[in-house]
Amino acid sequence: MSPSMQTPWFVEAFRAEYLEVYSHRDESSAAREAKSALSLLRHNPTSGLLLDLASGAGRHARAFKAHGCRVMCFDLSQDLTRRSHELGLTTTLGDMRRLPFRDWSFRAVTCLFSSFGYFEEEQEHRATLDEIARVLEPGGAALLDLMDRDTVRYQLRPQSVEIVDELTIEVERALVDGGKRVEKSIRIMRSDCESRAWTESVRLFTEDELEELAEDAHLVIERIVGDYDGRPVVPGETRRLVVLRKPSGS
Repeated sequence: MSPSMQTPWFVEAFRAEYLEVYSHRDESSAAREAKSALSLLRHNPTSGLLLDLASGAGRHARAFKAHGCRVMCFDLSQDLTRRSHELGLTTTLGDMRRLPFRDWSFRAVTCLFSSFGYFEEEQEHRATLDEIARVLEPGGAALLDLMDRDTVRYQLRPQSVEIVDELTIEVERALVDGGKRVEKSIRIMRSDCESRAWTESVRLFTEDELEELAEDAHLVIERIVGDYDGRPVVPGETRRLVVLRKPSGS
């Protein structure tokens, strides 16, 4: 199969086994993060719909709903959206580069757990942010939860092995494309010798690159913080959470 015909990594990766690799991302952490996300967005749950973009199995969406939000889940994975449906969450299957929603459909958009930056071409990231801007109401806001490039570089663990019950998880990590992307090769093996492997590859944006993307999408960077508790960004130590606001006159 030629490279152009290969299935994108984000189609292969987000199957049911993905939830086993990231089982440490539990309901209690989702509850804390959702509460903080609403504060960062300055989103009143009664003011309008919230779109949870790349929502996975609905972990954060459930927490948003518990805070009184009306939430739409949106994800490309059939396995994960099936789980979301089973939780009773309103869920749509689709591609974030082409959102199937009308203009001004949502008061807030969240894209959490490093879910922005999956694509190979820069234009695809621009298209995603353009779509986020299009579906936002004027005055609405979006939250991007991103890895910080310096933090990844300083804290990168090239290899790790974890054993959970009868599951062995092997992970290899590396910076590629001149440090613009971080890639993880994941292999999970069960005691019955069944195994599955996949690769994750996420773009690492600088602040200047984020500002350019936001400007092109006619969004304003309102705030950048280092974590959900609102701490400042400390390169080498924190994440990079970006609050984007759509101007009221847009």
